[in-house]
Amino acid sequence: MNYTIENVHISLVKHGDTVMHDGEILTVDKNSIRKCPFMGRTLFGDCYRLGTKLVQRVNFKRFYRGVEIK
Repeated sequence: MNYTIENVHISLVKHGDTVMHDGEILTVDKNSIRKCPFMGRTLFGDCYRLGTKLVQRVNFKRFYRGVEIK
């Protein structure tokens, strides 16, 4: 597997991150994150139970000349 999954709070997700949403790996762009006055911060229209459910952020492994970069 060329990636690891890290569980983070919705407030730590920024545009450019890659997340697992509804079983799909999606890249977050600036239009995917919204601030709703009633529900708080939303990602792809989902408030993740008002921040109590963690978002699965995908971290891809990086390689340079066959050696993994940490």
